[in-house]
Amino acid sequence: MASPDPGHTPAQGEESASPSSWPPRKLQSFTPGLWSQYKAYEDAVVENIKGTIADALVLVREHQAEAIGCATVAGFILFRGPRRFLYRNTFGRLKTEKDLLNDAEQSMMEYQTSIQNLKKESKYTLDKVAIGLMDRLRTIPTRQSLELRAEVASMASDLKNQRCALQERINKISEYGVRV
Repeated sequence: MASPDPGHTPAQGEESASPSSWPPRKLQSFTPGLWSQYKAYEDAVVENIKGTIADALVLVREHQAEAIGCATVAGFILFRGPRRFLYRNTFGRLKTEKDLLNDAEQSMMEYQTSIQNLKKESKYTLDKVAIGLMDRLRTIPTRQSLELRAEVASMASDLKNQRCALQERINKISEYGVRV
């Protein structure tokens, strides 16, 4: 039997009826053109960059003093060390003593909070390690484990005493008016 439409074959009808098969075919038809366009644009960009660099080098040769000045200014602006030096010696001098004091106090407060957090973390981690070690030693029923438990207990008490001594020293330092 012949199909009612002479220009329309069943394979074409099936192809247009399934929505999932046409995007890959359409993409395949675009691929050769896209690759050639990409190569053309890439070549154009490379040639443009080569021309720009060559023009810049000619300009630098003609105006060496200006180029050295621009490079120096760019170095001061781009590199962190010289930029910080310039900022501190120009805008930093325009700050009042009150602003400088506020900045110092703010950084001091940040340091204090970070030190306190570190103290808390180290205290808890040391305590957790000591407790974990004691628990492990309790599971071993030998004379050596008893000796090790006693040693760990003495180390824990020594750490506690050292922490107390450190706290006393900090209190003495703070009595002199130095913030810690």
